[in-house]
Amino acid sequence: MYVSILGAQFPVSFDVQENLNQIMDILKHSKEYDLVVFPEGCISGYDTNLSFLKEIDNSQVELALTKLKNEAIQRKIHLWVGSCIYENEKWFNAALGFTPEGKMHRYNKVNLATHERGVFSFGSELKPFSLEFKDQIVNVGVQLCRDLKYPEQWRYLAMNKVLIFLHLINAKNNSSVQSIWKSQLISRATENQRFVISVNTAAKSQECPTIVINPQGKILKEIISHDTQYFRIKIDLDSVSDWYIKQSRNDLIKIKYAKK
Repeated sequence: MYVSILGAQFPVSFDVQENLNQIMDILKHSKEYDLVVFPEGCISGYDTNLSFLKEIDNSQVELALTKLKNEAIQRKIHLWVGSCIYENEKWFNAALGFTPEGKMHRYNKVNLATHERGVFSFGSELKPFSLEFKDQIVNVGVQLCRDLKYPEQWRYLAMNKVLIFLHLINAKNNSSVQSIWKSQLISRATENQRFVISVNTAAKSQECPTIVINPQGKILKEIISHDTQYFRIKIDLDSVSDWYIKQSRNDLIKIKYAKK
């Protein structure tokens, strides 16, 4: 089975309307049943200096998300974006997915960065999200930025029937670590034999490229740039495998399957 991916990076700002306009311009290039992925924090903006949270107009964030939910329905696409969400007097670093059927999925970042702790609330759930592509159901797993450093989370999702990892990231301050992040993404793909779609914000010092990696570790698309850029690619899910997972030494280390 083939799935069409549209991945897009742009210079994420602290202006919600400006970010929305950038996303809307890129969505003009989407096609029916594309899986469209944007960076972490691409609605609200994001920075390691969390003082920006005080300036967020939450009503604008809500309006933008409603607009994108409607776009997903009208364009018949699966659309994933990142945003800081204020809810019940708590901040969450979240990824939100909108479907052609009008559903909304949400993943709250499980492994918060050091600077986020004490400000954001931890996500408490790892689970696959089932997306319908015409007459096929595809499970995707979503991770945010620093979640990359915890391979057990990715293995857990792979064991629970995830075929594609979506990794939304906003890391823009130290390009010297770019090769490290890239190698870890390749590891997450090959050790789980899954596709990895990682989308970063556009910046001069990207710490991680915007990239697509297949289950064999081959890089299919890569963007390293401070400019707005996007790619479209079809991936063949028949190349996903459980070969390594089934050979895991469960007598020594065991990751439990999710409760049904």
